[in-house]
Formats: sequence, C-alpha cells, structure tokens
Amino acid sequence: MTHSAQSAAHDHPQHDHHHYFIPFTLIFLFAMVEAVGSWYTGSLALLSDAGHMFSDVAALGLAWLAAILAKKPNVARHASGVSYVELLVAIINALTMLAVIVYVIYEAIARFKTPHPVEGLGLTIIASLGLMVNLIVAKQLHHQSLHHGASLNNRAAFLHVLGDLLGSIAAVLAGLVIYFTGWTPIDPILSLFISLLLLLFTFNLLRDIARTLSSKGATVSGLAKHGHDH
Repeated sequence: MTHSAQSAAHDHPQHDHHHYFIPFTLIFLFAMVEAVGSWYTGSLALLSDAGHMFSDVAALGLAWLAAILAKKPNVARHASGVSYVELLVAIINALTMLAVIVYVIYEAIARFKTPHPVEGLGLTIIASLGLMVNLIVAKQLHHQSLHHGASLNNRAAFLHVLGDLLGSIAAVLAGLVIYFTGWTPIDPILSLFISLLLLLFTFNLLRDIARTLSSKGATVSGLAKHGHDH
C-alpha cells in the first residue's frame, strides 16, 4: 500500500468499514422475512435465497469486524501485505457459501424425487422485495470496492451478496412460471442452476486466496487491482 493510500485510509476510516452497516441491517431484516416466506410458499428457491441471506449476515458481520481490525497499526500481516484477519474472514465466508450451496443442491435433488406444492404469487412478491434489497446492498458494496479497492475481504462479502442477488432473480422467475403455468419443477431447477453458478464464483475466490497465501512480495494495491480483474 502506498503512503498516500495509507494516509487516505487514516483520514477517512469511516469509509473503510461503516459502509457495512446498511447492507448488514437490510440483509438481517429481510433474511427473516424470506425465511417465513419460504415456509408459507413452500419454495426451495426462496428458502435457498433466505439461506444465502443468513450466511450473508455472518459474512458481512465478519467482514465488518475484519475491516476494523485491519486498520489497527500492529495487526499481523501476511507477506503480501494483507492482514491475517482479512484472510481468515475471506476463507470462512467462502467456506460458508460452499456449505449453503451443498445444502441447496441436496434439497433440489430431493424435490425432483418428491415434488412440493409452491404458492406462486406469494413467492413472486416476496422474491421481488428481496431483489430490491439485494440490489441496494450490492450497489453499496460495489461502490466501496470502486473507491477503496476490492480487497479479498470485500470480495468475499460481495460474493455472498451476489449469491443473494442471483437467488432473488431465480425466485422471481420461479414464482412467475409457477403462477402462470403451475409448473413447480422450475423451483428446484433454478435453485440448482444458481447454486452451480455460485460454485464457480466461490472456487474462483478460493483460488485467489490460495494465490495470496502463496505470494511472497505482492502489494496490497496489487491485490486490489487483481480483485478488479475478476
């Protein structure tokens, strides 16, 4: 990190971690709404989106904590310049996303064998509200990465929000198809598709974490640029 970048970080510390407050609050509140909504509608797509949101609450909370601790002057750092706290949180967030993906894939396969009735209209309404919440949160985190660098910590948090965003889109599409056609298999199909897509993103993040751990002299600014490249 350059001297000017370090000065900017100290001059504007609130920008480095306070941007997590709005995403954390919105995700936490709507995760509970979607959890109840998934029970009411019987939708796996909505349940998977709620699962992503609950994992986001932990992911954003950990990322928030890591961003604060990373600014401490005596914090332990890897040879790449990234704090060990940020690396640990990025790894935890990537692994929890993997756990959510595995669960949704398992549940989707089960629903192919035993179809469940799904209430299309309720699913569409709740998922549409969730989509708006996720767009607000994604914009907030993307703004942070553009202005302050896409750290591994930020990318890991954004990965979770991206999972929510894709899950909400899938849930809206599933709700519309079920409402107009009554074809319920679309629910696990879309859930499975989004999970496989997120699996690729998660492996990409884990690969970059592994590269950071194996690097010897990379700079923080270089890592931030690498984050933009992906």
